Amino acid sequence: MRGLQVALAAVILSTSVSPGRADDNSRFIYFATQDPFTDGLPTKNDLYVFGGVFARGSFGDTIDLFDANYTDNYIIGAAYGRDLVDIGAGFVLGGVTGAAIRFGEDDDTSGELWAGGRLRHHGLVIGDLAIAPAVTAGFSTVTGPTEIERGREIRDDGDASFLGFVGAELSFRVRQAPNVELVYQLHHRSGADGTFGNMKEGSNANTLGVRYRF
Repeated sequence: MRGLQVALAAVILSTSVSPGRADDNSRFIYFATQDPFTDGLPTKNDLYVFGGVFARGSFGDTIDLFDANYTDNYIIGAAYGRDLVDIGAGFVLGGVTGAAIRFGEDDDTSGELWAGGRLRHHGLVIGDLAIAPAVTAGFSTVTGPTEIERGREIRDDGDASFLGFVGAELSFRVRQAPNVELVYQLHHRSGADGTFGNMKEGSNANTLGVRYRF
């Protein structure tokens, strides 16, 4: 009897997490292939407002949120994004452009502009919650280096003025507020191992913000 119960539970779980259409409300857990919460035409545009704190480590060190070596230096900014092409299987290709101010105890105030392409997925739907990954890759320019970037300029004999940009993120939204997302993003300026500015790495900040889709 015990074995039958375990087998039945396994069958129910396997069917509930199998890939499904975004409008397939019979599944409690599924990977969405369309916008799971929007009736009719999905939104194309979004505005993201965020704030965050810089960490001293590399990209890999900073993504470890609770063990990252944080500084007293911060970033606040906003970005505009637009979805351009639905490429299937729940993936959407679009573009992003943003601006931010960087400041803090060790940093002179500086500005940053970036732009890039974004690949996002409609995400994993669990009941009324959607958890969606995305990554933006492009270019970033600043009016002046942060303290961390200045140290890496000296180490690499480089220039952090113009670097590559990567924004790796995870967003959360609920069916009751389908146009609003809570977003965690790792804001990464990168030399791509010497490709930009003769730099190996620029700076990394863990950020948290709100995105409104329209």
